[in-house]
Order: sequence, then C-alpha cells, then structure tokens
Amino acid sequence: MSSTPLSVLLDSTYILPSFGIEVEGLSLYHIARLREAGVKGRVNFYCLSVVWVEVIGKICRERERLREEIGDVVDVAVKSLLESGFYKWLTPTPNAVKMAFKLRMLGHRDNIDNLLYATSAENNMLLLTMDEDFKKFLLRNNFKADNLVNHENLLKRLD
Repeated sequence: MSSTPLSVLLDSTYILPSFGIEVEGLSLYHIARLREAGVKGRVNFYCLSVVWVEVIGKICRERERLREEIGDVVDVAVKSLLESGFYKWLTPTPNAVKMAFKLRMLGHRDNIDNLLYATSAENNMLLLTMDEDFKKFLLRNNFKADNLVNHENLLKRLD
C-alpha cells in the first residue's frame, strides 16, 4: 500500500450528510470510515467551490420537505466544511471550464458534474460519486471514467 494519500474530489452527495441529510446507500458506517481515512492521512478530500449551487438547493428542498429549521445546522456545517481544514477547496481552472463546456455540448446537462469531472481529470484525482449514469455517458463519449469511484470502491482501495 502506498503512503501517498489519495486525492479525492467530492460530489455534492458526499457533502449533504454534513447538513444532516441522509443519502441512500451512504451509511453512518461509510461516513465514519471515510472520515477516518482522511484523519489518518490516507485520503485528502477536495471540494469544488461551485458545488455550493447544488448543495444549497438540495438542503433547502430537503428541509422544506421535513419542515425543519436549518439555521443552526447550516452554521455548524458550513463552518466545518470551510474552516476545519479537513476539506481543501478548489476553483475550476480555465481548462476545466472548457472541458465542462465540451461535456455539455455532448449532451450532459448537469454542469456541476461536468465541472467536477473536468477538475478531477485535470488534477489526476478520483471523483467520489454514485452517479452511474454519468459514468456511462462518459464511456459512451470516449472519456476515461476509471477516476470515478463510489464510497464502497474507495474504501476497498484503502483496505
């Protein structure tokens, strides 16, 4: 096993639990194991600044459905995500934006996913995502997709 930590870019799905939102297929056990890998320095977790567009919408829709106040939860989660140092935040580069445009022109309408993929590819990172349809789209359009992993695959790599 390599002592070099894996660089992993997070899809917004993996940010939602910080706000108390349950994600189907992502258990507390998985979250704890991912956190442990980060704390032990086996993984460096990265987030892309543009995911806030998606995260804010998802959090607000979920909390409206549950009729819950989100103020305190948002305060704690945002502080943890932005100030703890556990996550490193990135901004898309011009090359990543150009690749995202290309993916959009090929028919993939989720611009956040396009930017995440482009950033992960440009920086030689794994993209932690559960989006199998996106992976299929990439393969159909002759893009490499071996950098896309879900949490179970990532944890197996770390075992």
